[in-house]
Amino acid sequence: MRPRCAWIALLCSTLGSLAAPSGCGGRALRVDFEAERSATSAYVVGPGDVLEVRAWKNEALSRRVTVRPDGFITVPLVGDVMAAGRTGMTIAEEIESQAARYYNERPLVSVEVAELHSYRIYVMGEVSRPGEFTPRAQITVLQALALAGGFTRFADPDEVVIVRRDVRGERMIPFAFDEVVGKGDLRGDLPLQTNDTVVVP
Repeated sequence: MRPRCAWIALLCSTLGSLAAPSGCGGRALRVDFEAERSATSAYVVGPGDVLEVRAWKNEALSRRVTVRPDGFITVPLVGDVMAAGRTGMTIAEEIESQAARYYNERPLVSVEVAELHSYRIYVMGEVSRPGEFTPRAQITVLQALALAGGFTRFADPDEVVIVRRDVRGERMIPFAFDEVVGKGDLRGDLPLQTNDTVVVP
C-alpha cells in the first residue's frame, strides 16, 4: 500500500469504513459542493460563543449573552433558549416566538455572533504544524492549510480530504489542490465547519 493511502485507510477504519479516495483503490468520492457550501453558509453556534441579541425598539430583550456549557442562553422574559447547534437566525426566531406571549406585537429580533470561542478545526498528516486550531472566524480549507504551515515535501496535495460529521452523518469530502489553486476552481475550497478534520496524506 502506498504511504499516502495508508493514512486514508487508517482514517477510514477509525471512522467506520467511509469511502476512500479513488487513488487508493476505493470507490471515487462524489460530492455536491454546492450543497456542502450551503450547509456551511451560516455559522452554527456552540458553547462559549458570545451572541449579540438585538430586538427592534425593545431594550429589555437586547443584550449580549454567552452560550453556557449546556448550550442554552438566558433572555429576559423569555428565559432559557437552546442556542448550541443552531444558527443565529433560528435562535432569533425562537426568541421572537417565545417573547410574543408578552407583547401585543411579535418583536423583531436578530442574533449575531459577536465572539467565536467554540469554533475549532483540525489539520493532520503531511503538514508542517499538524494539530487543533481555533480561528476567530470561519475559514476555508486553503486557510486551514496555511495555518498548519503548508505541505511537507512528502504530501500529496491532490489526495487531501475533509472529514466531516454533522446532522447528515459522517463523510469524506475530497479537496483537489490542483483544481482549486492551479485552475482557479474555488468551489472545492469549502468553508470548514467546527470539528472538521483536514487530512493530508
